[in-house]
Amino acid sequence: MNDQTHIGNGKAGIIGIPEGTLPPEVAGYMDNVRLMHGIVAEMKEIPTLQSEVPTDTNALTKVEFPEEGGVLTYMSNHPFPYRGFPYFEFVEKIDLIKKISRGTLSGLYHSIKHRNKLRLLLMFPLVFMARDLISTATRTFHRMIERSRIKSNRYCTAVRAIYKAFDTPRANEDLGTLELRLMLKDIVCTILEFDNAYRFRFQDVIVELDKEGLKKNTVKELLRLMDVMSSREQTQEVKDTWRLLVMGIKYYLRFDRKLQRMIADILSNLDLEQVKLLPEDMHFAGQRKDYKCKFLL
Repeated sequence: MNDQTHIGNGKAGIIGIPEGTLPPEVAGYMDNVRLMHGIVAEMKEIPTLQSEVPTDTNALTKVEFPEEGGVLTYMSNHPFPYRGFPYFEFVEKIDLIKKISRGTLSGLYHSIKHRNKLRLLLMFPLVFMARDLISTATRTFHRMIERSRIKSNRYCTAVRAIYKAFDTPRANEDLGTLELRLMLKDIVCTILEFDNAYRFRFQDVIVELDKEGLKKNTVKELLRLMDVMSSREQTQEVKDTWRLLVMGIKYYLRFDRKLQRMIADILSNLDLEQVKLLPEDMHFAGQRKDYKCKFLL
């Protein structure tokens, strides 16, 4: 979607106007948007990177709110509706969360990889403080997305299934773990709803989950799924991101039994049939050049 976006009022449950009939007030607004973009571009130290320039810009023609839930976004030149509405403010917030997380993990990795092994062993007790750091980071990220959360019934089908899996009560759950689970629910669902790069990857790989294997050895099953996803990546940059996550699973999750049990419970409760890629997902996922979904292999 770009500055050709068409929005107007229609019947209940649908927002849209005929393509090519941009009202004067909307046209004026878009002129102001272009003017602001020009001012910002003139002020910025680092110019817009080529990778940041959208290559698939299509007019927004209609948005539907189905009774069963979700949002369907119709764009010109696409035979299928996009499941969701990637509003730029929400997308930019989760992009900031991803950059902070990736940068922190990458910095930690590069700071310890050349350290003496004996010194690393002496630092081992710090692992037990990591849970407090994770809780603090989760709380921070939750506050960042709190005002950008959407109604749970407006998540797409796959994310609604994930939301439900997170929301399932657990027996003998202490207050701290409950609070962490509910905050993670909002963060994970918001990211997957507004970042189709992550959502399509998750949908593509999670259907291969072995729930029996998950119960027997949670860490081993998660690492197996990470290997599957990494094998389908087409760029080294994203592979490096998964490598950092694999390190977290290998060297931290083994020791945090509470978090390990929480993840196992959530994935065990996940309805894999509801999460799988649908034809409209395949249409958009198939156009990605950085990842090859299973149906494309």
